[in-house]
Amino acid sequence: MIVVDTNVLVYATFEDSKYHKESVNIIQREDVIIPQIVVYEYLKVLSELVPDLNFVKTKTEELTEFNIVCEDMNIILQAINLIKNTKLSLKNINDFIILSFSLYTKSSLATFDVKLRKLAEKNGVNVLPS
Repeated sequence: MIVVDTNVLVYATFEDSKYHKESVNIIQREDVIIPQIVVYEYLKVLSELVPDLNFVKTKTEELTEFNIVCEDMNIILQAINLIKNTKLSLKNINDFIILSFSLYTKSSLATFDVKLRKLAEKNGVNVLPS
């Protein structure tokens, strides 16, 4: 399984983005999981980049094709413990929740976020793209 970070969805959305092709290849796989927190982040980014309600609605409807999974309290508590152990800021909680989701589900993590990639690798999570 592959847990997808927000930036993968954003890059897949915009054809002129730096990692568009790689992102599309990732999200077209059958084993993709999108944590619910990623959906919220994605909607926030979309609304900032393209303040067009119809566009945001269309992109939200496209997400219904994916396996969207709500994080449970175990994942959130694991994220808080990871923050505590790494001594990083609580302001990174969303990234830690996404990382914890990958750990909890024993999934790979697809992200282009350099800091999150390093954290994931340090915690034994396979990171995509290679």
